[in-house]
Amino acid sequence: MENNFDDNMIEKLTLDTHIIIWYSEGIKLSDKQVSLIDKAKDNNSLFISSISIWEIAMLLGRGKAAFSMSLNELIDNIISIPGLNLIDLSLPILIESTSLPNYEHRDPADRLIIASTRSNGSHLMTVDEKIIDYAKRGYLKIVSTND
Repeated sequence: MENNFDDNMIEKLTLDTHIIIWYSEGIKLSDKQVSLIDKAKDNNSLFISSISIWEIAMLLGRGKAAFSMSLNELIDNIISIPGLNLIDLSLPILIESTSLPNYEHRDPADRLIIASTRSNGSHLMTVDEKIIDYAKRGYLKIVSTND
């Protein structure tokens, strides 16, 4: 599934954990990426997997990330973004995450984000090279931040 995209072809957009952090912090994303996120938000078609909330807490707890606000403030800001929907970790998503076709990467959060995105029928915006490589093999629709 190609990374080259027409903004009008993206009906649903799921954000990887780093993307939702950067968006809420107002950093690192291009104007085009912010515009695409805002368009999805305005159409109530912007999503994150609920595992991203856990992953954000883990990043902070392990000292792998620093935020401009407290963890609780960041999470509150994220979940209160109008038009942003949480994809619950349903039983089908949990099961699919364990058997993604031809995906050897073991990171459980990445597996759950991929399964959530596939289940939701959306495009995933990500910077994760392993996920981008997986998409290039046709298993996932993505919008990479290199676009």
